[in-house]
Amino acid sequence: MLINSVEVIYFSPTGTTKRVLEGIVNGVGTKKVEFCDLLKSQENVDLKTEQPDLVIIGMATYRSRIPPEAAVELKKIKGDGTPVALVAVYGNNKFGDILLEMRDIATSTGFIPVAAAAFIGEHSFSTETMPIAAGRPDAEDIGKAKEFGEAIKNKMSTIDANIADCKLTVPGNYPYSEWHKLPVNPPETDENFCIKCEKCVSVCPVDAIKIDETVITNPELCIFCCACVKECPIAARKVTDTKLLEITERLYGNCSDRKEPEIFI
Repeated sequence: MLINSVEVIYFSPTGTTKRVLEGIVNGVGTKKVEFCDLLKSQENVDLKTEQPDLVIIGMATYRSRIPPEAAVELKKIKGDGTPVALVAVYGNNKFGDILLEMRDIATSTGFIPVAAAAFIGEHSFSTETMPIAAGRPDAEDIGKAKEFGEAIKNKMSTIDANIADCKLTVPGNYPYSEWHKLPVNPPETDENFCIKCEKCVSVCPVDAIKIDETVITNPELCIFCCACVKECPIAARKVTDTKLLEITERLYGNCSDRKEPEIFI
């Protein structure tokens, strides 16, 4: 089966997952590619209008799982027998059950999983003073992403008539690890520096931030992706919660050894 068109569906608040996916698409080699931000799309993703030859789904990993908000949207997409490659990006800690969860959701909605991979991206909590996989995906990661795309293309060329028989094995445990929302306060804005540019509002994937006279963050909606912190142009947005800073320090101490991408195909 030739891959002439690819639909890339992703959840990537800080952009690291999207960069990995762009590398994979480069390896697949097709020119007809559409990218769809899962939580920012104005409409539900519909593959029926012009069904692609391959869908690539990329997820940022939160606590070894798909963030619940992204899982809700992912379950709405009907695969209709479309081959899918599943990609999880995690912050050099562990990816846990996310690939298994992604495979199970994709299968239940009609996709046919043909490949999967776990790549490393800079951790959401990484800072200049406590870097956690800082700068990743780097050039080496992107090179491996391209190789993964080439491997997907090669596999697809050999399974033409038997695609429905594909059985993809990925690591993980069921029941999945239980999801617990972090019992901490979201990032805060230093109003003495804030210029009300609304960049934090635009990058928040769950619309947790509003600006009136001050910047207001809804703690019930915040998923601690820290996109607002990383994208603030004047560094007015900061993590101040003591527990969250302790978690960052622990990750910094425990996740310094470089992990490499893992491929399942």
